[in-house]
Amino acid sequence: MRRGILIIKDPEVAKLMADDTRRRMLHLLRHQEMSAADLAKALEKNYSSVMHHLNLLREAGLVEETREEKVRNMVQSYYRATARKFIISYSLTEALARDEDYSTWREDTLQRMVEGLETFSIEIPEGRRARVTELVDTCSEREKMAIEEVVEQQTDPGKLDRHAERALIQLMANLKLSNDEEYSSAIRELSKLIGV
Repeated sequence: MRRGILIIKDPEVAKLMADDTRRRMLHLLRHQEMSAADLAKALEKNYSSVMHHLNLLREAGLVEETREEKVRNMVQSYYRATARKFIISYSLTEALARDEDYSTWREDTLQRMVEGLETFSIEIPEGRRARVTELVDTCSEREKMAIEEVVEQQTDPGKLDRHAERALIQLMANLKLSNDEEYSSAIRELSKLIGV
């Protein structure tokens, strides 16, 4: 059964997310069922490379084969992601910090988030950039922790449609965060620094 949110707790599986091609494949497969040939075309990659990445994702439990179809005397398999959203467990942060690829990806993501504040007409003076980056990281990690705790509390996630589930998870996570002093302190300081 396909899950709404899958919390990745295995550091080896989490490391797979550091690769751009695998992230793009998961993004496509979260939204639709596709064959390896479809993925190769969409990603502009060769078929053998796509199969390599698909096999890694399948072995990790992030992708599943959904069906086979005969196409011109050949059997073609179709795949989809095993969840609509993947979250790397906050508990892996320290363990993954030692992995160069993962650390680089995480740092790049964090920098894109901080730079992305400009899309909200927020300009960060260079002297404040390091502290803003720290605070964004803290808030992001605390939110990830709250979402993970909420997801693990669900007893029967199959009862909800995906829109209600997503909204309720966010609401429950926000309730947890409202009682999280580290998060609240970081949010207050970040708000002052960026003028929101």
